[in-house]
Amino acid sequence: MKSSQFFKTALFAVLFMSIFAFSTTAFAQHTLTVEVSNIKSDKGTIMIALFKGEDGFPKDDSKAVKKMKVTIKDKKATITFTDLEAGDYAFALFHDENGNNEMDSNMFGIPKEGYGFSTNFKPKVSAPDFDEADFKIEADTVQKVKIIN
Repeated sequence: MKSSQFFKTALFAVLFMSIFAFSTTAFAQHTLTVEVSNIKSDKGTIMIALFKGEDGFPKDDSKAVKKMKVTIKDKKATITFTDLEAGDYAFALFHDENGNNEMDSNMFGIPKEGYGFSTNFKPKVSAPDFDEADFKIEADTVQKVKIIN
């Protein structure tokens, strides 16, 4: 093989491998595992809504990219979301103790059931804006959240 042919073949191989590497990482799907603790009891379920971007966060779960309802065991719950693209995400969750699929609150809007947000954001007056609770997913990710009771 002539040296010029060798270099052309080598260059083609490098280009092909670069394109393949880019295509597999650019469109890679990731997993988010949310570990919830400090739950008051095993009664009821944990309801969680995952948002990619600020649209709807945290109250309009119809705009969530994924939602789940999971059981509680030993006052803990683990939620796993799969097939997530890289990007900025945030989630809101609550302990639906009475099984009515709603976050119960008193007449002033203060939650009667435990709740939590990504990055363990602790609200002082109101629910967070997206940029107060967002985190990046660039690989498989774990978020640990303590319920606020």
